[in-house]
Amino acid sequence: MDRRNHTGTILVPVLCLSLCFLIGAGAGQALAFASPDAAAPELRRSLTDYYRNREQSQIGLSLALSTLGTWFRAPALVFLWGFTSLGVPLVCLSAAAFGFLLSFSVGCFAAAFGWEGVLLSASAMGLRAVVTLPCFFLLALSSMERAGWLFRLSIGRAAARPDRRVCVAVCSAALLAGAALDLYATPRLLRLALEWVANH
Repeated sequence: MDRRNHTGTILVPVLCLSLCFLIGAGAGQALAFASPDAAAPELRRSLTDYYRNREQSQIGLSLALSTLGTWFRAPALVFLWGFTSLGVPLVCLSAAAFGFLLSFSVGCFAAAFGWEGVLLSASAMGLRAVVTLPCFFLLALSSMERAGWLFRLSIGRAAARPDRRVCVAVCSAALLAGAALDLYATPRLLRLALEWVANH
């Protein structure tokens, strides 16, 4: 009985987060495909500038901090929502926004370049998406649990304080390793993708 209750306690937040993420992703796709012709020139210019700048510049403090900010932005935000009793709806809104931004970025590539755009988006953002998505959901679930605990405390219901240290440590290590790999691997992946697109 306790196991079924525990499974239900985890399943509901997972389904809620997944639904919010999918709603945001659907909205991102709809907006991306609304005006694909307008996005193509800007995307080409952005890709060219990114590739040129990364090829010509050394990895320095500014680039490293910028990369860390990009990688930690969404996971850190959802982690902070665990410090407020209103964290559950804020986490759900963050999941929808995260799904929207990720889907919109991929959708813009696909709408502008077709299937070649999917390859370009995967080379530019694939590594980050693969690492940040599970970290985001793990931190979101832990924040929902802690926010629920804070809410119960605010209405006078005592409960055991959830321990998030292991989750935060694992996610932080994964994000740091992913960001370090991103600095070296993404420009090379993007170069290969651009060369493949140019030859086909």
